[in-house]
Amino acid sequence: MTTPDRAAPGQFDAIAHAVRTELASVTRLAHINTFHPGAFDWAEAHTADELAYVSTVAYGEAGHEREAVAYLTKELAQLAEIERHVSTVMAMVMGELHDLRDPINVGHELHHALSCFAAEEIQHANTFYRYVRALSGSEPRVDKALFDERLDVFRTDDHPYVKLVALCCSAYVGESVITVFEHRTDALDPQRARFFTRLLHTHGLDEARHVKIDHVAMKLIYPALTARQQERVRELLAHIEELNRKLAESFQSATEQVLGVDFTTGNPAAAIQLEMTKAFGSKVFAPDGTLHTVDEILDDELSVMITEFSGVGRVHAAGIPPLNSATPQLAGAAQ
Repeated sequence: MTTPDRAAPGQFDAIAHAVRTELASVTRLAHINTFHPGAFDWAEAHTADELAYVSTVAYGEAGHEREAVAYLTKELAQLAEIERHVSTVMAMVMGELHDLRDPINVGHELHHALSCFAAEEIQHANTFYRYVRALSGSEPRVDKALFDERLDVFRTDDHPYVKLVALCCSAYVGESVITVFEHRTDALDPQRARFFTRLLHTHGLDEARHVKIDHVAMKLIYPALTARQQERVRELLAHIEELNRKLAESFQSATEQVLGVDFTTGNPAAAIQLEMTKAFGSKVFAPDGTLHTVDEILDDELSVMITEFSGVGRVHAAGIPPLNSATPQLAGAAQ
């Protein structure tokens, strides 16, 4: 458990106060700036103009519609399964936290933040699968999505905070990568007239909160763990990342089989996505075991690549503006 081995009692109380204060701030508008599949006009997802746009997002130009559709089908179906897994493990962790009465877990702040996180992730899975069906007319299926194997990683006797930090770290890299893609669509379509831009933007309203919760886990809870608990975080993370890589390979194979399209060869978005995933995943943990945010580990080469791709030189530094009537959003937006 989290103990004064890593922090004196007064220091741990201060850490707990910081955790609860930040979580309350992060979730303050979660009921307003959020994401639901019923908010979209799904007829807009598969128009000719929309397909040309997703080609431009992935390949930099129209004319690669079939490949772009296959690419998004694979990535978003896979992402839906990862988000469904995060939601399930989050609920499991909340159950394990039920009887724990330490200074972090008193009051409503932690339970509320994790409940919002879990509920939003299952809606993301719902929505991305709906988008995949609308976009490609099919849905790749992968051997129960390796769900039991991925869940077994967290069916251990580790402290719930160990599992929570490992879970947040496992989600963090993917959340960071899709945030860069959100920046790219906003740069290509600043009025958010296109369906896919609005999809990623609205998803980003939730993801911005999830990233901040990840940062709380990484920067406040993780340093308060014992050395052995920190080691277990890294072990759980390595296990789930390996299974997620296996899941990605399975989804790529299934999508290629279902749609009959090679969507990786000559796909600049796929290449950049892979580079970001490798860089973020390898650098978030320093050799001494300390944790860094993705913006803290950006070097010049990575910053240039992200800037050229997305128009934004950082990943999470800027806040995402809320929904408002002045900006075209969701169903009925100007095309």
